[in-house]
Amino acid sequence: MKSYLFVTIDGGGNIPPVLGLAKRLLEKGHKVYVLTEPCLEAPVKTMGLGYFSFKKHYTRTNRKEDICKDWNAKPFEKPVFENIIFGPAQIAIEETIQVLKATPADVLVVDCLLPPVLIAGEVMDIPRVLLFHMPEYLPGPNRPPGVMGLLPGIGVLGKMRDRLLLKVFNKALNKYLPKINDIRKSYGLAPLKNLIDLLHQADRRFIQTSEAFDFPIEPAPQNVRYVGPILDDPDWVGKWEHPWPTGDIRPLVIVSLSTTFQNQSKVIQACIDALSGLEVKGLVTLGMAMEDESFLLPENVKIIKSAPHSKVFPHADLVITHGGHGTIMRALSHGLPLICLPMGRDQNDNAAKVAYYGCGIKLSKKSSPKKIGRAVEGILGNLSFTAKAQKLGNAILEDFHSERAVAELENLALNMKKKKKSTPVGVS
Repeated sequence: MKSYLFVTIDGGGNIPPVLGLAKRLLEKGHKVYVLTEPCLEAPVKTMGLGYFSFKKHYTRTNRKEDICKDWNAKPFEKPVFENIIFGPAQIAIEETIQVLKATPADVLVVDCLLPPVLIAGEVMDIPRVLLFHMPEYLPGPNRPPGVMGLLPGIGVLGKMRDRLLLKVFNKALNKYLPKINDIRKSYGLAPLKNLIDLLHQADRRFIQTSEAFDFPIEPAPQNVRYVGPILDDPDWVGKWEHPWPTGDIRPLVIVSLSTTFQNQSKVIQACIDALSGLEVKGLVTLGMAMEDESFLLPENVKIIKSAPHSKVFPHADLVITHGGHGTIMRALSHGLPLICLPMGRDQNDNAAKVAYYGCGIKLSKKSSPKKIGRAVEGILGNLSFTAKAQKLGNAILEDFHSERAVAELENLALNMKKKKKSTPVGVS
């Protein structure tokens, strides 16, 4: 039996894959602890995981509170850098070290929303894993940086574009390099030349998606492992009861637009209006961010606060989504085509991949109801979208059942250095 510490915060779609992996380790008989926000205390303890709370930052008690504050950010602004990743880095590292000193762990697993916390594992001299709950956003020789919704460049001009964007990406990231190096210096650690090296130096970078869905970096960095998605439903979803009579054979279209706040009420109403008058059944799941909002409904559309995708998607024919990775993975695993209306974060990249692989259509979040309606009719009237979704879904299900992440984490713990320093670096 080994011991693992997971460090995460509630960013919405990251929680099912992060806690899902923690739960699988627990089921293998290991000790698993989670350092996180107070708002996640109940789900963490319900799963049987050990719980530690951040004390000085990441102290929300209400999961609906907008922690990202990025819904109206400009294209090259990254509020998440300051609000979540680097702004509170020193506090997050200090509190992680405190937990590790009180409850030693064999492996530290860090959510990709908190990469500076990897430094805590370096200080305590234990293996450290960075967990990406979606395709990794780092650029590579054959692809541009993530979150821009770009496909890998082709030809001389395309490659030149990607190299230029790599420089822009590194410049934006290295704005926080002095801050991180000051923290490293305080623990007696060597400075980094580039902030991206923090990720490259991790023992593992787990990419919780199917390699068949991503555009992998080639050649792959040594510490990267594609471990497949976690398809678990969020802990907060309600029960599902089919609201239509069994004899209603109209296609079922699901509208599911983000757990967290992205100012999506207008987009939801546009989707509802798009389904009005079509020969379909429409089901809108609001999620925590929108559950208190009101919408105008036609006869063929119903709204519920939440529902487990694992129960709803087997009845569906099409999913309209913001492009969150979890929703896409669960839809494709059921062979469902998608219409993606990305609103930021990793959603532009995910939507671009859906369109590239022919599993659906990418539209602007500003699309009119008429345009969305035409896309619905286009997908339901073209079986190739479903066929390609089913093909990719088979690969996703194979990766989901592989349990590669658990095996990798167990091996890291087993291969942990036998001779550890009596006093960890920088800790007195």
